[in-house]
Amino acid sequence: MKPKQPFPFITLPSRTEKPRQKGMTMVLDKHLSLSEAKNLIESSAYYIDVVKLGWGSSLLYDESILKQKVALYRQHDIKVCTGGTFMELAFEQNKVDEMLIYAKDIGFDSIEVSNGIHPNLTLSQKSELISKVSRAGFYTFSEVGKKMSEEDYKLSYSDRIKQVLADIESGADKVIMEARESGSVGIFDANGKVNVSLANSIFQNIDPDLIIWEAPKKEQQVWLIHQLGRDVNIGNVVPFEAMSLESLRLGIRADTFRDYLKDAVVVYLELAVGGALRAQRRDDIVIVVDALRASATIIECFEQGANQVTPVVSADDLHGDITIGERGGEKLYGATFGNSPFEISKQDLKGKQVVLSSTNGAECICTAKGNTNKVLIGSVVNAKAVADLAFKMAIEQNKNITILAAGRNNLPAIEDRIGATEILKHIASPIIRGFLEPHYSNDIEREFISSDSGMNLARLGYIQDVIYCARQETSSLVPCYDGKTISLVE
Repeated sequence: MKPKQPFPFITLPSRTEKPRQKGMTMVLDKHLSLSEAKNLIESSAYYIDVVKLGWGSSLLYDESILKQKVALYRQHDIKVCTGGTFMELAFEQNKVDEMLIYAKDIGFDSIEVSNGIHPNLTLSQKSELISKVSRAGFYTFSEVGKKMSEEDYKLSYSDRIKQVLADIESGADKVIMEARESGSVGIFDANGKVNVSLANSIFQNIDPDLIIWEAPKKEQQVWLIHQLGRDVNIGNVVPFEAMSLESLRLGIRADTFRDYLKDAVVVYLELAVGGALRAQRRDDIVIVVDALRASATIIECFEQGANQVTPVVSADDLHGDITIGERGGEKLYGATFGNSPFEISKQDLKGKQVVLSSTNGAECICTAKGNTNKVLIGSVVNAKAVADLAFKMAIEQNKNITILAAGRNNLPAIEDRIGATEILKHIASPIIRGFLEPHYSNDIEREFISSDSGMNLARLGYIQDVIYCARQETSSLVPCYDGKTISLVE
């Protein structure tokens, strides 16, 4: 039951409510007595979603006490999970079936499956265990990563991503990203610092809501909240720090306080579809920047009088009176026009309905739209206008801003970084988050032409487009996507 808030005149940010599927807090119960568990429930029950009885510690309680403890947690809508090492022990002794039957009798509703320490538990055997646990009716957690740092560091980025996806495919409800009680493996190094490159690779390829990120240290929790928003799933939380974590989520602790000030605007610099998904989950005002060339093309359609532009991801959906289609810089067969703002600038599109599909931009636009956020189209050509509008919306709606670079093949493109930076320059005193580095340019046209995309377009005969897209502040129009079509903001 949600606690009645004292000082009801103080407004707190909204949070997902129990039972949560995102914004979950998983507490690590190593040895709480029954009375200590009751004290924890009294102070923090609403802020805890899962209690994991660490390792094989379930074997050390008196059975009666263990049953009472599990029942206490479950009475307050808290899932109770066995530790992954316990499952590995049951596997070693060939007692998995018996363990699951007994766990259900004790009252456990959740089981963790890991291969973090057993030297001979293969990935295929782990997948079979996940499927078995899921079929037995348990909420199923898997864990990816190794307990021993020298073994964990050998896992490549792609190894971790493949294992997460395989565990989900096998039936895991959530995947725990191993960091240990010390917070020194997985996405963290031996000193507990974030391996930003690894974290970004995972964020780009996997829905972060599928993962519970073990992060026992406050600084690690703050970093995850800053990157993924207040409703990130966090695990390995010390029991009596659950309320402390909730304070970080809601901005009532110094580390996140400034993010929630009335005049504070947090600006995330994000990349590609993965960044679009994160922005959507945060409910941000999103500015999509596909500097070469979709952003400029869409803006130019409205400059020439188009009534609306409908973005479609698949070329098979490119149907309409006026169609704009491109892949790899080249015009799609059957499209009215290629993705060419220079060509569009010579057309009369007054009152026309346009359908557009491009290599990167269209998918980013469609992905970034959530239930209540706005998705704006921006670039160098309308940098001030789109920045001003996004800032106004962010203040009025108490939202963050994401400037989303469409990128090239899911990698940063210099022209999109320049476009994002030109927009960022017009936002007053932003609190900058995200992974994309700004790129300040003294010669935008030269850098656009010398970029990989620019050289590809020049080779295909579209050098005029590159020059066209590099022009600064040539439009005051701001197109906005509503989830179906793009139209001008009134």
